[in-house]
Amino acid sequence: MGRIKYKYQVETIQKLAKIGFWELDLEKNDLTWTDEIYNIFGLDKKLFKPSYEDFLNAIHEEDRELVNSAYLKSLEDKKDYSVIHRLKMSDGKIKYVKEQCKTIFDETGKALISQGTIQDITELTLAKHKIEEEALQLKLQQEELEAIFNNTIDGLAIVDKDTNFLKVNKTYCEITGFSQEELLKTSCIALTSPEDIEKTIQVNEEFLKGDKEHTVLEKTCFGKYRKIEAKLYASWLPNKEHILVNMKDLSKDNLLQEQAKLFSMKEMLESVAHQWRQPLSTISSVASGINLLKQYDKLDNHDFQKDMNTVLEQVNYLSNTIDDLSNFVVKSDELEPLSIVSTFEKALNIFSTSATINGIQIITNLNDDLIINAYSNELIQAFINILTNSKDALLQVLDERLILITTKKEKNQLILEIKDSGGGVDKSIKARIFEPYFTTKHQSFGTGIGLSMTHKFLTSRHNAHIKLDNSEFIYRDKNHKGLSVKIYFNG
Repeated sequence: MGRIKYKYQVETIQKLAKIGFWELDLEKNDLTWTDEIYNIFGLDKKLFKPSYEDFLNAIHEEDRELVNSAYLKSLEDKKDYSVIHRLKMSDGKIKYVKEQCKTIFDETGKALISQGTIQDITELTLAKHKIEEEALQLKLQQEELEAIFNNTIDGLAIVDKDTNFLKVNKTYCEITGFSQEELLKTSCIALTSPEDIEKTIQVNEEFLKGDKEHTVLEKTCFGKYRKIEAKLYASWLPNKEHILVNMKDLSKDNLLQEQAKLFSMKEMLESVAHQWRQPLSTISSVASGINLLKQYDKLDNHDFQKDMNTVLEQVNYLSNTIDDLSNFVVKSDELEPLSIVSTFEKALNIFSTSATINGIQIITNLNDDLIINAYSNELIQAFINILTNSKDALLQVLDERLILITTKKEKNQLILEIKDSGGGVDKSIKARIFEPYFTTKHQSFGTGIGLSMTHKFLTSRHNAHIKLDNSEFIYRDKNHKGLSVKIYFNG
């Protein structure tokens, strides 16, 4: 009874551990397996008589030489061996097994009996493979994130709660002029200009104490070689111990803005030059007439009041154009309630002379209006940029040159639409039109600076939405194709 119980216990242990024992009598060439090895190999004990050759045939063809060589070498070296290999089952499935062996030799060194174990480690091996695969995927994802972190156009930094730098990307170093090693020895607050330190500390303390996931701060920072006007976006990382800081260099945006303004001023100066010709010609005619009358001594009977009134009218006209130019050049940082239609009409007044010179007909239907808090000069500049780009496209057209401008109120929005008969744009470039410096000569979008800043002025500064589409329309019974720019202003 004790032997039966012991045998049962051994078989149970083998089954649970998925491990079987084998013995090869080398003198008789007789191979003996325990029941669990038959289970591992998927063979019927009653129908299969094991042999070393049959054992090798059950091994995956790519592993047979490995196993056979390991066994033969162990006999030659008189050492134990252990090897992991695959079994190819009759249904095509693959199992992984670990085989261990020791051989008994006589006093002359002759091999008598080899004994060993075979353990099914398929689940363990597959789990290990899965872990290795997941680790590889994790490593690849980390490398991708690292590449994104280091190559984004914004400066990125990870700081602790005291704003000490823990990690910075290449762009952050380029913006500040400091090396990574230099930044890791200082903090975000330490690089803050004195006039903004108190504000920065206050914002940081409120962020640390509050429930906000994000905060935004505009401040002046010390770079290695220059002061930097920066906008910082801070957000908690998942561990709530470190903060991700996104730095935007507003100095570059300001440069783009000034460049865009210069191009708009060029358009305006061309318009002013054309507008001044007529009044200057009138003043010149009046002066020449008076001079001629003086030469012939006929000034006594001349109506000076009429001529002076004419001159004053023209001077006032010239003065108004100077005021328009001055108002546009002087930067205003104050929000004020503005009429969309009135502001657009100011832009149209600046642009109209250029349109006339280039044979462009402007048709307006500005019946609906909306009052918003806005930056006057930025809106005027944005409108001029859109009109100018329509003009540039129309210069490539030999047919009728049209710009149609309408306003339409829908619920709490005003839709301002500017469409032209310039033929439209290719679908492949439509999505890139508002990128800084993107341009294509055959579509005549200038330098690309104007449209980029237009997008910023309207979307970021005035919370508007821009929709760009190729469109077809009928004007005076004639079909036209061009670009439609719809600007959605919120009330």
